[in-house]
Amino acid sequence: MCGLVGALVLPSGLVLAGNSLLNSTDGDSVDVSNVIRIPSTPAALLAVADAGGRLASLQMLALAPGGLGGTVVSIPVNSASVVAAGEDPRRLYDAYVAGGIAALTADVEALLNVTFRTTAAVTASELTPLLSSIQSVTVEFDRPVKGVLGGVDTDVLPAGRQSITAEQVAKALAAIEPGAPESARLPLLKSLWVGVGASQRSPEVALTTTSSEPDSVMTTVVDGPAIDMKTFIDKLMAGQVQVWQFSGSAVPQGEANPNGLDWYALDRAEIILVTASVVPSSVSSLLPSINVQIDSPFNDAAVTREAILRLASLGVNIVLIREISDPPQQATVAASADRELEAEVATYASVLGAMEIHGDKMPVQGVDMRLTLGLDFESFVREYPSDGIISGTTTTSSPEADQ
Repeated sequence: MCGLVGALVLPSGLVLAGNSLLNSTDGDSVDVSNVIRIPSTPAALLAVADAGGRLASLQMLALAPGGLGGTVVSIPVNSASVVAAGEDPRRLYDAYVAGGIAALTADVEALLNVTFRTTAAVTASELTPLLSSIQSVTVEFDRPVKGVLGGVDTDVLPAGRQSITAEQVAKALAAIEPGAPESARLPLLKSLWVGVGASQRSPEVALTTTSSEPDSVMTTVVDGPAIDMKTFIDKLMAGQVQVWQFSGSAVPQGEANPNGLDWYALDRAEIILVTASVVPSSVSSLLPSINVQIDSPFNDAAVTREAILRLASLGVNIVLIREISDPPQQATVAASADRELEAEVATYASVLGAMEIHGDKMPVQGVDMRLTLGLDFESFVREYPSDGIISGTTTTSSPEADQ
């Protein structure tokens, strides 16, 4: 039930991130060919381990267009990794145990289809100075945050509403409750990050800091302008911070979980929904097919998720998702600057319903087709559920839109 709710509820963070991607001038530009460029939305991977070196929490940090503020995406450390044929199944936790931050990064990038600009694995003591821009955090827990300190089981933070410091935030992110499944502490981690997002902070730090990361922190910077984890976090905290936590369904003992460990399978549609909304410039196009942008005027993540599922069944790359403020129109519109794609796009009606195919007068760089969902799609979803047979639709072309 929690997984279903998590997949269907679209928080304001993704709405804000999606809307700002092409509407803001920060990082956007239109060249002489009227091609819109997606602004830079770099991603960082922050892994936090306890004193025993066990992976306690895992976060994707995403900067908003313009470089200040963004989104924190909490990832279960016991999520199933994507493995090749013939490989034994493993979790992200297992990848970290076997190969450290390098192996963990490779597995998370494969799972999310995202390339990270910066990665770091830290302990609580190493994380504390990275959070120096945080002055005070108000949180409320329905149960204590438990962990092991000095070899003794203890309450790292008590239950209830409280004001905590950056050091206490770091200790909570590094806490593993003995004997408890990760699903028990995930709500606590989400509450913690929500508190951090609404915390009192020092935004000027991000504007003046070039690199103040402690020497003990091993940061890997990949491609793009160099940015260490301390600077990345400062920039994130210098603006509005939204929070998302991936939901996971427990994997029972069997072929995918031979030893009956604490193991979770993430929802692929939810992954695409989040990554294509908050870090589109960091998403890779792996499939030998077109790149698609989804614009949804519906304030309903269930509708967007249906579009993701149906497009994914066609084997296309979904690289950008926006929730737009315009009211929904009757027709679903597929816009492409490449007229040669029209015949292929017309075949998508079998899973998307009736569409109008327009020429795209202002295409987006790296996007082959922009799909704006209409009332026709919403009706089609109700009439032809995605687990049934989808057929009997028509497609129309609107040449006047090309002029």
